[in-house]
Amino acid sequence: MRETFSNSLISNTIYHLLNFEKHSSFQSAAREAAINNNFQIVLFSQDFNTVFSVETQHRATIEDAIRHGIEKDVDKNQINTRVDVNGVLTYWGPVSINGIRHYLMLVDNDESYSQEEIAKLAEIIELAMGMWKYSPERDLTAEFIKALRRGNKSLAYSLKSEAEFSDAKIEGIYDIPEVDKDAGLKILANFEKEYEIHSLKIAEGDEICGVLLSNADAIQIGEEEWKKLAKQLAGVGAKKIFYFNGIDGIEDAGSAFQIINETEPFIQLIFPQKRAFSKYELALASDCVNISLKGGQVKKNYLDLLKPLKSAGETKAKQLLDTLESFVLDAGLNTAKTSRLMDIHTNTVQYRLKRIKEILGVDITGNTIVPGLMMALAVSRIEKMVKSL
Repeated sequence: MRETFSNSLISNTIYHLLNFEKHSSFQSAAREAAINNNFQIVLFSQDFNTVFSVETQHRATIEDAIRHGIEKDVDKNQINTRVDVNGVLTYWGPVSINGIRHYLMLVDNDESYSQEEIAKLAEIIELAMGMWKYSPERDLTAEFIKALRRGNKSLAYSLKSEAEFSDAKIEGIYDIPEVDKDAGLKILANFEKEYEIHSLKIAEGDEICGVLLSNADAIQIGEEEWKKLAKQLAGVGAKKIFYFNGIDGIEDAGSAFQIINETEPFIQLIFPQKRAFSKYELALASDCVNISLKGGQVKKNYLDLLKPLKSAGETKAKQLLDTLESFVLDAGLNTAKTSRLMDIHTNTVQYRLKRIKEILGVDITGNTIVPGLMMALAVSRIEKMVKSL
């Protein structure tokens, strides 16, 4: 009975997939084959973006399937891998289309077929793609994110209107350089699952970047959650992560990526202790980099704010400046954290801060003083690094 059923599945699928007289494309033939044999097809790009799908039931979302697939390392397996997605059995395997690796996910709606039968079905589908000379539809998700990263906002608007996420609101972006792709995607999948968020993403080389879409069920993620993610990603190579929360649409997203592109090489000169950078640190760094590059009176004005420290003598002045930099830029005005970061006693930190206040003649923690002091210290750090090169 099983053999008859198996032959029926394969023969019926072949009949529909290779009916060149009835169908004008592989996509049309695949839809009829899936509907008539009660299975589902989803084809993913290398970045796990959907490029073609036939969904005949909706017991689980494609986003959930992607997260589970990444967790099971389906991209590392050369054969069909069975993955349970919230009670729905899915089968994953790599397929090569025009020499480019893709991932094919099949779903047996009634769980009527064996894993061997699904594997045979996948072979037939890949064979049919070749016979139809099928080229996948454009990966609109990847093109959209790349357009945002290049600052081509008009193209991003056009691509978004074409894509299946056209109605979704963009409310954040992130960029993770120097990360192991496979491990990074797995950590991001768990992060999205934990906070019920959804992002579009691409991985290019050792960099992953994405766009956060609005989701009524999402848990609000802030600085602490991003810091937690940065700590996890540090274990797989990522030295830093950039994120922008609370943005509004394509214009903001394009501008955010532009700030990251301009600031990424310099950010850890200013904040060497940080790993997660928000739009606030990035905006500060961007301004300071521009001030340092342009030079002139504006740079002099900021550096002059710190000039009085030199009156303490060269060695003492360096100690005081290093302590002030750590206190303001690294420790968030926290003396205990400054002590830990500098590996000196808290009393020493407090003594130096008291001496700094006396020399500068201001309350260095005052609301009106801190912004200018941060800028001055950031420009000072950049200048020191540039001179050391």
